[in-house]
Amino acid sequence: MSTPHVVFVDSTLAGLLALRTAREMGCRVSFIEPQDNSFLAISTSDASRVLPHLEHAHEHLRIPSLQNDAVDRGLRDLARRHGPVNALITTSEAAILPVARAAEALGVPGPGRAALERAVFKDRCRAAVRAAGLRSPDFEVVSEDRLIAGHTRRIPVPLVVKPTRGFGKQFSAVCHTDEEFDHFVAALKAARGQSDPMINRIVSHDYIIETYITGSLHSCEVVVVNGDVRFYAGTTRYRASHNDLLEMGYAMPSGLAAPEQAALEEHVRAVFGAIGLRFGLYHVELLFGDGGPCLVEINGRMMGGVGPQAYTTVSGLDAFEWLLRLHLGEPISPDPASIRRAATVVLIGARTGGTVSATFTQGRLDALLQRHGIGFCTLKLAAGMPLRRFDGNVSVLGHAIVPGPDPETSKARGHRFLQDLDTLLGVETAKYIDTDARAAAPA
Repeated sequence: MSTPHVVFVDSTLAGLLALRTAREMGCRVSFIEPQDNSFLAISTSDASRVLPHLEHAHEHLRIPSLQNDAVDRGLRDLARRHGPVNALITTSEAAILPVARAAEALGVPGPGRAALERAVFKDRCRAAVRAAGLRSPDFEVVSEDRLIAGHTRRIPVPLVVKPTRGFGKQFSAVCHTDEEFDHFVAALKAARGQSDPMINRIVSHDYIIETYITGSLHSCEVVVVNGDVRFYAGTTRYRASHNDLLEMGYAMPSGLAAPEQAALEEHVRAVFGAIGLRFGLYHVELLFGDGGPCLVEINGRMMGGVGPQAYTTVSGLDAFEWLLRLHLGEPISPDPASIRRAATVVLIGARTGGTVSATFTQGRLDALLQRHGIGFCTLKLAAGMPLRRFDGNVSVLGHAIVPGPDPETSKARGHRFLQDLDTLLGVETAKYIDTDARAAAPA
């Protein structure tokens, strides 16, 4: 059998780990980097964090754009020089729809652009879910121009307002009062003007306003093969104490009781059936409250951030292998029972901004990490460095994976780590809510 040719288009920073997995699986690896809307460029401007991963690619091709026929021309170029493309993959929010279209044109496995659009455009997803008779909040859609001009909304507070397609909680808010909604709208034009142009191109300028639903927040990590939704991991996600729109961490596994987990999985299967999404690896977020499960959103890609590293920490397995084998048409058998440990991923962000303490050193940070039993942390700071206010994933300073014997213990240890980090940084970090301090001692 000839060597499979796998092409990756754009990436998250963590998604670059897939290049090594593909190389180790014996694939020929090509990486296409767009110059207009690159999620990798948004993720980091530090070349030292990117270049070591690109060494696993046999070919690194830069193209001017994800739009028009630039992706197709790049794929034809790679196929001419290195043989037919067997798998076309992305972990980038910016690239998921162009890649789905290109996969259809090439005739390689993919989700199908129409089904993927129904999943990732929140209004289309809500409409499909409601049409299937599944639980979903009431909503309306309004353009950014009409919103700023003073659109009279139909949805009462409390409500959630967010772009119909976006990422990282950009230009989004939970509004418990009319005044909070008015403040969000008043600040929106300035926020857009100050944002990275790439972010403004990726994030929709239409907004969904929907009823706020209470409940605990969870995710399901799924592989979908010919419409069969297979679960390989789940999380319970922790929201910031100062802003319940923002996620500050999550525990893997979820720690949910078996009946609740079964209800979540049943709901996810029904959602995928309603949307007609029959192929892919996805990160699905849901609420679980008194009314049962309710979909928050489907991310049209696998889990982001350091989720893949957390999965490896608790299971010893590589989620990127599931991704590659799926796209290569190979048998896969993900199993949540493979998870035998627990870990909490802690997002590190400055609650109100500030400046790193003049006494901060990497050595002191390393000692703190060791004291808390943390072997994985992406925080890279220096004394005197200015820190922006944490207001979404783009402003995260770093992540830490905090191990523990069970989700609640690792969650509490993560909170204690953040408290100690405040002292080291001289800046208050954002914290998650509902912290159980009973097991806050370092590992």
